[in-house]
Amino acid sequence: MHGDEVTIVNPAAEDVTERLAPARRVASLAGARVALIDNSKHNADRFLDTLATLLVRDHGVAKIERYRKVSASVPTPPETLRRLLEASDAAVHGVAD
Repeated sequence: MHGDEVTIVNPAAEDVTERLAPARRVASLAGARVALIDNSKHNADRFLDTLATLLVRDHGVAKIERYRKVSASVPTPPETLRRLLEASDAAVHGVAD
């Protein structure tokens, strides 16, 4: 620093994210298998219960598979995510409060 010069440093880590392409969309939900991931926040289960009912009743979804995380702060285990995605045509990760 010289005289009246001030250097400001931001201590936060630089946010570098990988660019991902959007997921492939299903042509129709009729007959589809849908995975619902509940992040375990308050009301996430209620939101996903309602969504499951609507998907089956109004859109002809054939199968709903659910997974509830132990905590919102813990990621879905990779092997569980892989299993859900291999057995499903679409997935919804429910977040609520």
